[in-house]
Amino acid sequence: MSLVLFSIFFILVGLFVMWIAIFGNQKEVKEFGSGIPANFFDFFLMIIYKLFPPILRRIFLFLLGLGLVVGFIYLLFFYRF
Repeated sequence: MSLVLFSIFFILVGLFVMWIAIFGNQKEVKEFGSGIPANFFDFFLMIIYKLFPPILRRIFLFLLGLGLVVGFIYLLFFYRF
């Protein structure tokens, strides 16, 4: 049961990220990647995200959300059996 709730939560997070990428205004998209990086990988991704032009940020966010949705749908349906 916890795997199902965990998967549904992250599917909704992925849909929210895709929603921001498509319908968010410029300020929301620009501030989406702000925060304190937890490790070197997060720092590297934050620097790359800040260097992207706005259209590539939207594409990057959409692909990130799509990856979350597809990955957790796969986890939800194929690892239950």
